[in-house]
Amino acid sequence: MSFFTELKRRNVFRMGIAYVVVTWVLLQAIDFALDIISAPNWVMQVFFLAAVVGLPIVLIFAWVFELTPEGIKRESQIEPDESVTHSTGRKLDRTIIVFLAFAVVLLLAERFISGSDDSPPAATAKVKTEQPAAARTAIENNERSVAVLPFVNMSSDPEQEYFSDGLSEELLNRLAQNEQLRVAARTSSFQFKGQTLDIGEIGRQLKVDNILEGSVRKSGNRLRITAQLIHVDNGYHLWSETYERELDDVFAIQDDISQAITRALEVELGAATPTITKKPTSNLEAYQLYLQARYLLAKRGGDNILRAIELFDEAANLDQTFSEAWSGMALAYSLVPGYTTKISSIEARNTGMEAASNAIRIYPENAEAYMAMGWIQAYLDLNISAARENLEKAYGLAPNNADIVNLYGDFLTMCGDFERSVQIENQAIALDPLAAVHHSDLAFLMLLLNRNDAALEAALNSSKLAPDSAVRQDALIFALIRLGRYEEAIETIRKTERFPDAYAGFTNTWWSMLYYQQGDRENLRVKLQERIAAGGDNSDYNINLITGFFTLWLDGVDAAMPWFQKSYELKEFVLVWPEYFYLPEHVSDDPAWIDFWQQPGLSELLEVRREFGPYENIGYWNVRPDQ
Repeated sequence: MSFFTELKRRNVFRMGIAYVVVTWVLLQAIDFALDIISAPNWVMQVFFLAAVVGLPIVLIFAWVFELTPEGIKRESQIEPDESVTHSTGRKLDRTIIVFLAFAVVLLLAERFISGSDDSPPAATAKVKTEQPAAARTAIENNERSVAVLPFVNMSSDPEQEYFSDGLSEELLNRLAQNEQLRVAARTSSFQFKGQTLDIGEIGRQLKVDNILEGSVRKSGNRLRITAQLIHVDNGYHLWSETYERELDDVFAIQDDISQAITRALEVELGAATPTITKKPTSNLEAYQLYLQARYLLAKRGGDNILRAIELFDEAANLDQTFSEAWSGMALAYSLVPGYTTKISSIEARNTGMEAASNAIRIYPENAEAYMAMGWIQAYLDLNISAARENLEKAYGLAPNNADIVNLYGDFLTMCGDFERSVQIENQAIALDPLAAVHHSDLAFLMLLLNRNDAALEAALNSSKLAPDSAVRQDALIFALIRLGRYEEAIETIRKTERFPDAYAGFTNTWWSMLYYQQGDRENLRVKLQERIAAGGDNSDYNINLITGFFTLWLDGVDAAMPWFQKSYELKEFVLVWPEYFYLPEHVSDDPAWIDFWQQPGLSELLEVRREFGPYENIGYWNVRPDQ
């Protein structure tokens, strides 16, 4: 008789199956009982470990012993014709069937309850409904960090996702106003949308101690919002609540949730937590248009930004006092030069400034409006002093807003204040650790400081966080070229050329930088001709500036200056960025180049850069790194 046949005869397989099924049902019952008495999480863990350890013991018992009418006997003591394993097997079969039925009933009940509760999918650690001693201790130790995961859209219409995302972002922004609470930024927390990771893993990646998750059901003018605050380390609920309200109560709900979270974390403010004293708008249609616009703006891309502008404009027209709609419009216009040429940089500057001014006039504490205005003044108007004032104002109003922190850091880089910029960019990463753009900006900054190892590390982080975005491979390609790792750079360029956002002008720049670094004038000339031939290609919004640098490298200052001048007149986006291009040593003393930098805006920028020392040659790398 084979070993497998003997295992079947002695009911080892049946015993194992019966043990697993019965144990699973019993564990569910134990878990339910422990929830009622609010037992610590470790108690359930002990029961589970005991069940796991018990399985091999049961299997060994089934092999060595047999249950007979006279009691338990060793298998070796029983004659084959006296064995009753066949009868025992039938009893085990009936036991398995009965407990499987129980298991099915439990699963169906759980599915029904969870579905009717509008709770988000349980992709988290085991939670308890009351606050245990471990959680209280954590709060006493001032764990004041939280991430807001995107609320799950439980509405029948998938198009309502903008509303659930918008509500989550509004809550996040509300909590971020509390200076004693560190809040993970939207870009990072929304990385986990639709994923089923454990709460502990999410908390580890976001570097927070608490997670807010929930769900939104919107039907007509009725809202059902479920929210729960979970401690990362032990999975316990610190707070949970369900709101059944009319849509026009949405602002009060946001206020209630932010207040409840602050109380749950026992943040000692010395003053009341900021609350909504006035609705951003009393026009619900305008508010929903605003949420749709924010949803599109977060996606970036030229078409999304253009559509967001339209929706912000509609919202602002429905309510002229809706400050957030105006600031959202200003922010969208400030991003136009980086994503599309369907709106000129000059139009983006003028209309964006008007929208930001409207937002500030309505609500003088609108940090986003100051951010957008400062960004436009810095990069599209070259008004450095005004930009500094507004960006510092935004930073002071919202020091926990990762976007504002990042843009302020970028401005400091532009001004040549590199050491301060390093601090600010690292602050942005701490607030928004999974946002590729922050790591990319830090990489370019490290290149400017010749901290090549740190630059490569930051560039690799950016690449990994956005593996399908050509824009976020930019820093890695530049770092590899600068470090002389040409084969890796070529491999990365060829891979990245296939990405959706890798337009021709973008990839042309990478190849040209590579050829210049290698001293390959022939291929660089080919790339220059390709770029000039595509002069009317609206996909490349910096075509004049970049063409100017390529011409400078090949044909000298006089040939390049018309391109630079046109770039200046059109307010091309990267004119002010020092990290992108190499400046041959002799150029800094050329009269034409010196005259170019005496124009309004550029002269002020030059003076600011000279204050910080490293800009001996007007802010650009003066030689190739290998010279």
